[in-house]
Amino acid sequence: MRRTMKKAISAILCAAMVMSMTGCGSKSADVPATDTTASTDGTEAAETADAAGGDKVTLNVWHQWSNDTNELKAIYEKAVEDYMAENPNVVINSETLDTEAYKTKISAEFAGDASGIDVFYYWGAGMARKLVNADKLLPLDDYLTDDVKGRILEGSTSAFTYDGKLYSVPSFSWYMTLFCNQDLFDKAGAKIPTTYDELLDACKKLSTLDGVTPMAAGAKDGWNAAFIYQALALREMGAADVNKMLAGETEFGGDGYKAAADKVAELYNAGAFGKNPLESGNDDANSAFISGTAAMRLMGSWFANQVYTDDTATIDPSKVVACKIPMITGKGNESDYCGGFVESFWVNKNTKYPEEAAKFAIYINEKMGVAAYETGSGFSGWTTEADESNLNPLFIQIKDLLGEGKEGVLAWDTSLDSEPATIHNEQAQTLFAPNADTESFMEEHEAAINQ
Repeated sequence: MRRTMKKAISAILCAAMVMSMTGCGSKSADVPATDTTASTDGTEAAETADAAGGDKVTLNVWHQWSNDTNELKAIYEKAVEDYMAENPNVVINSETLDTEAYKTKISAEFAGDASGIDVFYYWGAGMARKLVNADKLLPLDDYLTDDVKGRILEGSTSAFTYDGKLYSVPSFSWYMTLFCNQDLFDKAGAKIPTTYDELLDACKKLSTLDGVTPMAAGAKDGWNAAFIYQALALREMGAADVNKMLAGETEFGGDGYKAAADKVAELYNAGAFGKNPLESGNDDANSAFISGTAAMRLMGSWFANQVYTDDTATIDPSKVVACKIPMITGKGNESDYCGGFVESFWVNKNTKYPEEAAKFAIYINEKMGVAAYETGSGFSGWTTEADESNLNPLFIQIKDLLGEGKEGVLAWDTSLDSEPATIHNEQAQTLFAPNADTESFMEEHEAAINQ
């Protein structure tokens, strides 16, 4: 089982980092200039801090919202601006990369002491576990006041708790949603799918529309490919069994996991993902849906906001329908879902300013959680009062779906340890090509997960 891997986590981490990018944590690091942004001008902020009196503290904060069309990036930048106004002796320098490059860069930094990082965005559960085991993260228990504890939503901290210590606090949760363009479904004479058979039938009908891809997969990014497999595995196996497997209580394997892989391959062969799904990534797939060249998009609930706010969107957002993952007849529970609280900001144990870094991490998580909810990007992990007046209708649809949910499953690459998570995403991509070998897919997963 995976217990052996956990005992050897330091060796695994070091080996993985040798293969990763290397670089320092300063602003002159080897991050491409076109991919890196700073949320504040350090010189101007420093002058403000000096004018206010007291010692200046500069916190280097890393996150993965690099795309200006992502509402979360704007929310973060506004929260940072407010924080520096309220704390004039603190300067926040922000670094950002796209998701996959960000994961690689963070791993490279934490192969050492990550001296150029004070606070950083990351994923809990299995992903953060390797950093906890390597003694890289600062527990926040000593920095949480009773007032703060009272505002944290009950049941939202399990992905951030290790050996009885709380290493972060929640920001916002997500809900895997099948977004459907009703106009394109009507043109194709297809039904919005509630079952896998209906999904397959819809894909076949939608593929006859000129210039339309039935489902934008974004499979060039491994986590996008994995999302589609995970959705079908959820319906084949049920949330309880998948969660036991991800926790290492049971092994990966059996007819259900194999059937899910076969169904991804079946969808590919039916033309569901277009001719070359491995050539387009996450941003490409999102653009395809909001421009009306893809009829479906399986994505986290945060995508609902982009449908309404992206300036490049040409579809009518009122014609977008939010759906649960289609059921597989005779299997699973309809109340099961993919999603939950896993994203958060964490503190590097090696920071020179533990108190200031912890204070900012708690602040930014709460601000992001509340603001993400108010703008229809996510569901807050805080009981803090939020303004619901501007929630878009699509997000409200998802909120109602989530209200029917009972047991969620986090994304596998955030629940599994680093090495099997990487293998899972890579193997999921093999299903989006001709002649997919689902037997090999199973064997690779069993070898990686069942240790």
